[in-house]
Amino acid sequence: MNNFITIKPKVAPENVREKIEAALKRNAILDAEQIIVQADGGKVTLSGTVHSWAELDAAVDAAWAAPGVSEVKNQLTVSTF
Repeated sequence: MNNFITIKPKVAPENVREKIEAALKRNAILDAEQIIVQADGGKVTLSGTVHSWAELDAAVDAAWAAPGVSEVKNQLTVSTF
């Protein structure tokens, strides 16, 4: 028996990056200018530098919270300087 059910995201893939960047800018704990968001459909890669583990967690959480995200690859670096 084959199952041909497909799930379509509610948000177009091209809007995923913009939604995540907007969420990062709204988060007071983050220096959003230091975080680079790349999206390929629902697959998101975060890179750049954050200043604490709390910032890293907040950035990853913001990416996962965006509609249409199915995968988050974390390439962020924590720098205490």
